[in-house]
Amino acid sequence: MAESRIGRYLLYAVGEIILVVIGIIIAVQINGWVNNARLKSSNKVYLEKMIGELELNKIRMEKLISYEPTPDDPFIGLEEAVQHCDSILKLTYQGLDESGIQYMLTHSMTAGGSFLNLHTSVYDELINTGRLYTIGSDSLETAIKDYYLRCEREDQYNRVNTENMGESLDLIRRTYFKLAQDYYRDSVHFDLSHYPWIYDQRSPEYQDLQLAIGGVRAAQSQNLFKMKQIIQYSDSLIVIIEKELKE
Repeated sequence: MAESRIGRYLLYAVGEIILVVIGIIIAVQINGWVNNARLKSSNKVYLEKMIGELELNKIRMEKLISYEPTPDDPFIGLEEAVQHCDSILKLTYQGLDESGIQYMLTHSMTAGGSFLNLHTSVYDELINTGRLYTIGSDSLETAIKDYYLRCEREDQYNRVNTENMGESLDLIRRTYFKLAQDYYRDSVHFDLSHYPWIYDQRSPEYQDLQLAIGGVRAAQSQNLFKMKQIIQYSDSLIVIIEKELKE
């Protein structure tokens, strides 16, 4: 009888242990489901914010590419600036006359520097909190990192191009800017005969002007290409994020 009681006690104890283990497993499973649901909800918020950030970057690039000047803000977009540089450079190789000079005076060759100033606050938060590594699939994580690394690289290239353009603008300041300033300050008494070099293609001033226009065009053209690329990068990442949100 004693052995029978001991057997029943052992069986009961084993049953209790099994029930406790099952309860722990169920609790852990439920807790995992809850945490996963919270993580997914939090990731959704971050990804939706990132889409908004990408759209802001696109808007910024589109504005720099095709900016519409106003009386208070006369700067033009990069596309128009590059077109003006092309046209003016062709005029200088044909030989400038009064109509060509008038075109130069009334068509800006620069878009005013045009730094990228991209939005990265959502990405910075993901990096600083470590949330980037739980944001979703491995492919999504890679796509996000690739996008922002590309943006960082393009920003560096943009600054170098803009600095190089500054060197070309210095050449223009030593030649054409004085002519243009005199025209805008007192167009009534403006006289092209005061600037004989403008008709002499072999003069140092004329050749410096050509080199300067070519340098300004090249720098702005490269920046324009980079900005169009950023729009493409942004669109591609938005598609990947939206696909992740639907899964």
